[in-house]
Amino acid sequence: MDNDKIKNSCEKGKAMIRRFAFPLVLAMVALPALAQTADEQLLAAQISYQQANNLQEQAAARLKQAQEAKLQADQRLADAQHAVQQANEELSAATTGQASAEQRMQQQTQLLNEAWKRKEAGG
Repeated sequence: MDNDKIKNSCEKGKAMIRRFAFPLVLAMVALPALAQTADEQLLAAQISYQQANNLQEQAAARLKQAQEAKLQADQRLADAQHAVQQANEELSAATTGQASAEQRMQQQTQLLNEAWKRKEAGG
């Protein structure tokens, strides 16, 4: 469930960046060029800076979210690998136990058959 949320969030983020990044960059570049006076140029530069800062903050947040998702996935992978190792060890022990039980059963069957033969022979 968390993977679906993360994947969906990343896809939404990509779509939003594709949708708004070019117009925003174009506006950031065009806005200072359209300004006439020094005050207008300063205001345009401040607006452009703020827009760039917002984009950087969004990118940093997205990166942090992706890093956290990667850490969680790595942990789930390590847990799964550990579970597989434990299952393999249990399978090996169960296989050895089964082989030992079969051997003991064969021995006991042979001893029982010999005892019956002695009994039938009058011993």
